[in-house]
Amino acid sequence: MDYNLDVSIDINILPTLVKAGYQLCIAKKVNGVYTVIWQGSNILSDNQFSWSSKYQVFGSIGFQSGALVRATTNVQNIMSGQTATLDQYGIMNSASGSQDGSGKFTVQNKYGLINLGVNSYVNGTYAPSYVSANPVVSGPTVLAPIESVMVWFDINVKTGTMILKASSQAIEVDFTSIPSHSLLYKVPDGAPPGAGVWYLDNSQAVLPMTYDLDSNSFSIPEPSDATLALMSELLNASTSRPSPGFASPVVAVADFVTDKHAAEFGDYLRANKPEEFTRWDVSSADNVISVTMQVTEVADDDAAAVANEGASVRAASDKYLELAYAYGGPQFRKLRFTVERRADDPTDPASLLTVPGGEDSAQGHARDDQLIGTAVVSFNTPADAGEFATYVRAHPRAAGVEMQASAGGPSVVVKLRTQTTARGNNREAAYERVRETYAGVVGAFQSTPGRPKPVYVGHIVWGECHGVWALSLEWCG
Repeated sequence: MDYNLDVSIDINILPTLVKAGYQLCIAKKVNGVYTVIWQGSNILSDNQFSWSSKYQVFGSIGFQSGALVRATTNVQNIMSGQTATLDQYGIMNSASGSQDGSGKFTVQNKYGLINLGVNSYVNGTYAPSYVSANPVVSGPTVLAPIESVMVWFDINVKTGTMILKASSQAIEVDFTSIPSHSLLYKVPDGAPPGAGVWYLDNSQAVLPMTYDLDSNSFSIPEPSDATLALMSELLNASTSRPSPGFASPVVAVADFVTDKHAAEFGDYLRANKPEEFTRWDVSSADNVISVTMQVTEVADDDAAAVANEGASVRAASDKYLELAYAYGGPQFRKLRFTVERRADDPTDPASLLTVPGGEDSAQGHARDDQLIGTAVVSFNTPADAGEFATYVRAHPRAAGVEMQASAGGPSVVVKLRTQTTARGNNREAAYERVRETYAGVVGAFQSTPGRPKPVYVGHIVWGECHGVWALSLEWCG
């Protein structure tokens, strides 16, 4: 498959970046980490990157941040499912074996301690995209490129530079669901000088983050007053406004390094619900903590409602950040804010899920825990979003997963739920079923001739139902 990324730089900030000597850098994720600048180029107002899933493997002596990658063995082409052997003489032999769709390949190391590297095909040529940060021992090493890239600005670097400890002004872009994305880097109106922001697919604003190679994590630095103001501006800058009379809930999703760290942060949030909040729903799944929060509901039906709604969004996000940075435990590695939107056309009650009768029915009888996932898919127009929502409603079940969808403006909220227990050994299988069902319905829709293509396919935010199934669009509140 071919992938495309278009990176645009606002002409009002372009001269500042160029004069400072910055390069536009892109790294590709391999084995879950970013270790090499895959492409480092002079910054232009429009920057195009195209690549495909074509790879080469090689051996290299040592990993040194800031140095250029140097292959110390010969290079061999390799495909998914194949194995290349590095023999005792340091010769990388031709890859063999059948090609498969796993996206992984293997180097059988008979040489001994050595760093392994990967070249990936981009803009018509192969370029280094990965070198193992530590030498690998004899035996098989599986290498797994992932269709996810990191984009940032850096100084005194070029293609093939091994990444320094931290890369600032970074954004991670996921290509596992759709093959094309666009980015715009600009300073929003009213923001402090230099407070640049990435806009994903021309709509979703994302604060730049810092990537730390040692911990393999992204973080938002401790916020200054300017950063807090900018976050509020971004949350209030959506082109899709809710209907008057409603204060949009804000969803904050924080990723941690370990499940234990996430659970501790979740307990902290539950124990510190702000008094002024009318909604503070904390849910957890593995190393992710999600909070759906709402300050107030607005009863007015005029322009003042819109202004009050914006104020409530800002208050919710600011209070969350205040609590997050006051927390004394391990900090999150990634934080995302989403403003929920109401559906323009509420789902007809007749289209809500039905629950089978018997001892497991919803009439007060408990069921096993139910795994819930929520994701947002955005389109160019509200009509396109409505078409996708209708498609999901027409295909409400697949692989033991039930789905609902509601359209609001150009976006669709997709809710997914397992029909079977998510406890014990079935838990990971339940997660995978929900992921596959979500990817399947999006893929089937956009592959149908004449259907509109989504401009953003969001990640699933996880939660669970405990006890009784809730017969509503919200599923478990």
